[in-house]
Amino acid sequence: MSLPKKVLISEVAPRDGWQNHPVPIPTETKIKYIEKMVDCGARKMEITSFVNPKYVPQMGDAREVFRGARSYLEEHGVTAFALTLNQKGVENAREAGFTHVEFVLSVSEEHNLRNSRRTIRESLDAFKELAANAEGLHIILAMPCVFGSPFGDEVPVERVKWLIDEAQSVGVAEFGIADTAGISTPENTRRVVTAIREYTDLSKVSLHMHDTYGMGLANCYVAMEEGITMMDSSLAGMGGCPFVPGAKGNIATEDLVYMLDKMGVETGYDLNKLNQTAAEMAAEIQATVMSAQGAVCKHK
Repeated sequence: MSLPKKVLISEVAPRDGWQNHPVPIPTETKIKYIEKMVDCGARKMEITSFVNPKYVPQMGDAREVFRGARSYLEEHGVTAFALTLNQKGVENAREAGFTHVEFVLSVSEEHNLRNSRRTIRESLDAFKELAANAEGLHIILAMPCVFGSPFGDEVPVERVKWLIDEAQSVGVAEFGIADTAGISTPENTRRVVTAIREYTDLSKVSLHMHDTYGMGLANCYVAMEEGITMMDSSLAGMGGCPFVPGAKGNIATEDLVYMLDKMGVETGYDLNKLNQTAAEMAAEIQATVMSAQGAVCKHK
């Protein structure tokens, strides 16, 4: 199986990486590192989320962060998007100036209840209504727990197909599939991606892997073999879902770029800048660099 010549890596540290960080990050610090991530090569970025700050206080300055970073993002041609869980979140993102919005609908019934306080059917109905009336917005349907649920409930591939079919019926064509708990294996990842390839265009599907059991990069590799060319990653390997006990961070951007660079897959990122920025950011916000690259650089 051949690998793609180029992969689009979406940097998700500003949202998924920071959302669970226990130390409050000042708005101006967030803006500074968003700009530094752009300098590293990011051309697609998850900037923030419009969710209830009572549950995710780190995202309480969503509007101010985007206002401060917007001109720099636009100057460098970065596709900026925000995560939302409901109609109110979508409206807030639109009012803040976002043109790309990610709506989260988990494939795990239990996770969706914990994350959105709705059943899958309730979230789907809300999603279809807003997607059908989202003139001027590019809507992405993000589906957590596609590769398995940390709560033990079944996640059949047929449910993924059903959700994609329903989304396509209201004009949504871009999807994100996530291993939210980091529990997938390469064999399982290949099985799921192969099934999804049968009923949608994989060039419109992005992969979002967490690294709880150290399988993230291996899962990315087999997904690329099956045709995935868009992936999410987080600088310094930061992240973790507040509603999944024990979930570790996303795969680290610098580790993913290292692997792809060594295999001749183009990413547009500067690995040296990534490592330097990860170290600077971690020191400033009192975080730990979780990437393998960070450990190597530290002991050079």
